[in-house]
Amino acid sequence: PTEIVVELARDLPLSAQGRRDLDRQHMDNRAANEARDATLRQLGYAENYENRMRLRLWEEIDVDNPLNRRCVFSGEQISLERLFSPEIEIEHILPFSRTLDDSIANKVLATRHANRIKGRRTPHEAFSGSPEGFDWDAITARAANLPRNKVWRFAPDAMERYDNSERDFLARQLNDTRYT
Repeated sequence: PTEIVVELARDLPLSAQGRRDLDRQHMDNRAANEARDATLRQLGYAENYENRMRLRLWEEIDVDNPLNRRCVFSGEQISLERLFSPEIEIEHILPFSRTLDDSIANKVLATRHANRIKGRRTPHEAFSGSPEGFDWDAITARAANLPRNKVWRFAPDAMERYDNSERDFLARQLNDTRYT
């Protein structure tokens, strides 16, 4: 054979247009990662997964205004130089220990101090009472500027919503991948 095509279960139900859209998304992601690698080279940082992730999360904070990129919890500005310092950490919005969700949709950048205060709690559990140095209304206002797939994770019922969607996801996956 001159070619072998392996289709994964998630690709099987896609139409021809759906596959073209998926290919386009892969090309766009590759181009974005190449641009991030160029930025990392220019800044003198290693071109690795974590640094590309930091850049991507930093870009998501405020697409239109890089000067307004702040820790969603503390409101402290995150400059491009500060982004790669130990002061800034990649934080799971909903605790990884409770969700096992390590996807980009469950990650934001946070100051080390804010991350320690949040701990293994949801943003609402940790900050809704506005502990000293934090303002819940300001946190939700900053969170509203994040991508839609992250905003809902700041809601009071985020863990319940996650638990329900996870059960639905598991049922869908089992149904979509079963052999008949």
